Amino acid sequence: MNVVEYPFLTHAHDTGEGWMSYVDEGRGRPIVFVHGAPTWSFCWRKLIRSLRGEYRCIAPDHLGFGLSDKSENIDYSPPAHYRRLEGLLDKLDVRDVTLVVHDYGGPIGLNWAMEHPGRVREIVIFNTWMWSLKEDKVARQLSRMFGSSINRFYYRVLPASPGFFLPVLFADRYRVPRFTRQQYLMPFIRQRERLGAYTAAEDLLRFSPWYQSLWERVDELRRFPSLLLWGMEDISLNEESLDRWREALPEARVGRLQRAARYAMDDMPVRTLEEFRFFLS
Repeated sequence: MNVVEYPFLTHAHDTGEGWMSYVDEGRGRPIVFVHGAPTWSFCWRKLIRSLRGEYRCIAPDHLGFGLSDKSENIDYSPPAHYRRLEGLLDKLDVRDVTLVVHDYGGPIGLNWAMEHPGRVREIVIFNTWMWSLKEDKVARQLSRMFGSSINRFYYRVLPASPGFFLPVLFADRYRVPRFTRQQYLMPFIRQRERLGAYTAAEDLLRFSPWYQSLWERVDELRRFPSLLLWGMEDISLNEESLDRWREALPEARVGRLQRAARYAMDDMPVRTLEEFRFFLS
């Protein structure tokens, strides 16, 4: 681990299924960051370094990701990730939370907001979804890809993946330093360490009913001030997805990051921080 890139003391929470690693930096009103896939709390490092002087920044790694446990016997489904996030936030007893969600972590974190509205102050939504993906072309392609026994062997056994998928999630992979890409992939080097990320891709369609059940409650999120912070060069969660969120949350502030893709926090870190600070103020 490069302590210059990720200069945080990590903590561990016993979920009963494995140890969940999390960052808890700074003091003040809490900001909870919920990461997506195939990534981990490393994606929030620049925001945490900039905000920890004024806020308490909490960023867990889902089991199967980052520095958390990665046993083959763990339930890696989205509802299970939600249950464990809820357990951690109950343990920390955080309130008046700014909730920040991204990618696969969107429905997981937003479910917590809907179940605990009295503990949430506002929400920041990076490129994510909270609806059924049965009609989504990219999700169907990924489902077919990950449903193949050959591809399952390639992904879980050979070390080339998830390094194959990560670069396309940046607007320009060549702007991201090589050692940064290596840090993103560091937790997924060994075969067993890739099971959580693989399962997340497998479950995109399998858990469509669960995602859709959350979307049917999306009006509950209108009670919170919201920021939609969107990488406009995202190949799948594109402007159409942003428009769906804007329709559901018509009073949300929108930050369009024109030269950013899924990982806006790395593609355009300065602009991302500016939008973030303006919203918090």
